[in-house]
Amino acid sequence: MNKLFFTFLITGSLMKSQTHRFIYDVVYKKDSASTVRTKENYHLDIENDNVTYYTRDFFVADSLISNNLKFPGDAKLNTSSIVFHKKGNDQYEEFDILEGSTILKLQSAESQNWKLAKESKKLKGLMLQKATTTYGGRNWTAWFTKEIPFQEGPYKFHGLPGLIVELYDDKDNYRFELVKSVKMAGISKNRFIEMSRQMSVPVEWEKYRNTKLTYYESPVNYLKNASNREQFYLNDGTVVNAANSREINNRLKANIKKYNNPINLEKAVAYP
Repeated sequence: MNKLFFTFLITGSLMKSQTHRFIYDVVYKKDSASTVRTKENYHLDIENDNVTYYTRDFFVADSLISNNLKFPGDAKLNTSSIVFHKKGNDQYEEFDILEGSTILKLQSAESQNWKLAKESKKLKGLMLQKATTTYGGRNWTAWFTKEIPFQEGPYKFHGLPGLIVELYDDKDNYRFELVKSVKMAGISKNRFIEMSRQMSVPVEWEKYRNTKLTYYESPVNYLKNASNREQFYLNDGTVVNAANSREINNRLKANIKKYNNPINLEKAVAYP
């Protein structure tokens, strides 16, 4: 990534029907009590007035759907969500994909009260300025650049006078870093994301919370009822049947409870 590349990206910004894709490395703790960190790539797609944030696995999933291929075993399709909003709008839609075909749509108003600092630094050819905020029970530091005039960032972070290039919390649970950008002519269509949005069930927060708790109580029974089959598949391709249902159920429950460290701690579901 370099300044000339971004200059090229921005100079074409007056073109209609285009997609600006910003790719972030996201290093985070699934389990806040552990020192183990997970690294994933996330896409931030800005398509005219639409802004979509999603894991790269959803980009891969779209290619697999297009070619009728099986999802890889390490796909994280059931551990991530799709975040969507309109530019300049605080109203967000988050699509939470559970195992199976259950997709919950949660709507919320999201904003951050940023405090701009005088500190600046240069990184990868870009001049960055520091800003801080408290959001979702965490204290955050962001480094943004006015050289890329999108008031956007990863997840639901937005509202600074430029694109967020780096973002991290003071407990080092989450760290985001912009690593690549691509400008594409036309609108990028992702059939997996579109299918997920169309299949989603809108819920209020309490309904969302209760659905997650119901799912946690017995993931296998929940998925069996949803599929209406005695044998079904998890998103990673695992076959679940009478012979292994107890083992799979215990594994899913343990993972749900252990890996419960969301970006917004105020929306963490308290599992028993």
